[in-house]
Amino acid sequence: MSQNAHTLHLFFEDPIKLKTGQLAYQYLAAGNTEQAQRWAGKLGTEDLDALWDPQWFNQRVAAESTHLLLCFDTGTHDALPLRALETLFAHGLRAAVLEVFYDQVGETERMHFDQGRWVSRQDFFKAHPEWRAVVEPVDARAAQQGDEEDDPYACSKDPAKPVAVAKLREQEAERRKQGEEAAQAFIDMARAMGKSGKSPLQGLIGVLLLRAGFKGLLQAVVFTVVTVLLFKGLWLWLGLGLVLAVVLPLYYIVTEYKSLHGDDDESDDAGSNGDAAPANG
Repeated sequence: MSQNAHTLHLFFEDPIKLKTGQLAYQYLAAGNTEQAQRWAGKLGTEDLDALWDPQWFNQRVAAESTHLLLCFDTGTHDALPLRALETLFAHGLRAAVLEVFYDQVGETERMHFDQGRWVSRQDFFKAHPEWRAVVEPVDARAAQQGDEEDDPYACSKDPAKPVAVAKLREQEAERRKQGEEAAQAFIDMARAMGKSGKSPLQGLIGVLLLRAGFKGLLQAVVFTVVTVLLFKGLWLWLGLGLVLAVVLPLYYIVTEYKSLHGDDDESDDAGSNGDAAPANG
């Protein structure tokens, strides 16, 4: 069974917060909800689900002198622990580094958080250079040798600009919702076509062709609006835009159709040539 392995480095504002967070998570990992509730309350939150997702498994908690190390596994489609990070940042967390190993594809991804925001790796270590050797020990040795090309963490996932964890969680939730809605729409379409005797594949092809036609129509409208506003000759540009409104959708539909059926056409041609060969012999 494929799963995602998470490693969270949690850096708190002071040793007291670190110790409190350690006790809360150790009791959560051990399944002692009574004690976990007690120490979570001292941390500042009464909601254990905000700190610990019941879907996490293979959990391990380790306390270091500088930070708390939290390890756990999730399913391949489970969300990132953004809710826990958002809660912790509101109750004494200063910074965090999240590493996720996606077992299904064999890839590792890192995200860096500082002061309640998702930031780039460069900005994170610029603000906290003392934590680089803790979080990336191999990278620290490479940096000392001046060999940045061998940096194993250079492919970390960085935002274009800092994003609040709360906003990031909303964006991730919206993307998941849209993905689920799209999947459900396709399932509903497949069921409807199955009842009518049509192939779901034909329906999908129809949707793709419709999208291609809409793309051409949109380009024609944009071209017409821009040329009418910028150049003289109203009726000339309107007429040309009308022509494009017909030609461009047809062009994109034909192109999309050929790309979808190209393999079939080539197979048919190859089959025809194969059938004809013995007759010539």
